[in-house]
Amino acid sequence: MRVERMGWWIAKALHRWDYAVLLPLLARLPLRLGMALALWRGRLNAWAARDWRSMALQTRHIQRMSLQGAQELARQGLTPSSHVQACVAQRFMVEARDEFEAQLMWVGRWAELRCEFDPPDAPARLQRLLHQQGVVLLTPHYDSFYLGIAFLAQASGCVVNAMASAVPADLRVDPAVTRHFDRKYRGLERALHGGRVIDMESGVRPFYRLLKARQALVVLADAPVLPDGAQLQVPFLGAQRLLAGGAARLAEHTGAQLAAFVCEHQGAGHYRLRWCEGGPHSPTTMAALYSFMGQAIAAEPGRWWAMDLLPNLPAVAAQAPNEGTP
Repeated sequence: MRVERMGWWIAKALHRWDYAVLLPLLARLPLRLGMALALWRGRLNAWAARDWRSMALQTRHIQRMSLQGAQELARQGLTPSSHVQACVAQRFMVEARDEFEAQLMWVGRWAELRCEFDPPDAPARLQRLLHQQGVVLLTPHYDSFYLGIAFLAQASGCVVNAMASAVPADLRVDPAVTRHFDRKYRGLERALHGGRVIDMESGVRPFYRLLKARQALVVLADAPVLPDGAQLQVPFLGAQRLLAGGAARLAEHTGAQLAAFVCEHQGAGHYRLRWCEGGPHSPTTMAALYSFMGQAIAAEPGRWWAMDLLPNLPAVAAQAPNEGTP
């Protein structure tokens, strides 16, 4: 037991150095070199089953739950069973790249990154929607979604906001990690034309106000249902699943339009953002948007670095009549 405690103490010291020193250093290297080293950092994380949440709780639960999620994807026929371990390893590598990309934004290296849009007029479509009403933009924890928010805001010239969580500020999380997330959000805000990254724990009123003001709000679409939170049943990843329905409720109550996007890394400094336009809130709209996001994940499941959440997105028998309500 004493040896185990010593091992965790050493791991926590290295963990703090990684976020406080190594990640900021990587973001100041030539882009290709920094990206390559970020990839190796992700491989080390996969080998050690290290994730900031696991370090906070001193248990390798993210690796265990990611393995359960990858096995569920295999049972649904969305990835070969022989690829389960590789998917879990890739999940750690993609998360590490996201952390590197966040540091790039913080140090102002925006001009070195390029994004192509599919369809090419996706930014113009967002502009047209926002002339009429607010827009709720859904995206999963998939590949480079964080950069996708910035690319879309910059290319469209629109005010874009993002819903986040205050979990990284939990006292059990290392202060270096908390600082990393603060820089991640503040760095992103520089690209949002006055938009903000707002913690959902602050309440829903700020989100209603900005949607009523004809602004865009990005919501992560692959979150589990919170206690006493809104619920949503949609076809997603091979089954009818129960997910958090806050985004659907916001769109329904404000009359906002719904759309979705995924942002995929194509190589050092190059990205592609794929857009799916939905429409007003309805079960049909939600099903179409989740089908779009699910197809992207199924094509390359290792890029979905929230696969640890899949065990908490239970399959259900049928669509509930009060979809999208508390």
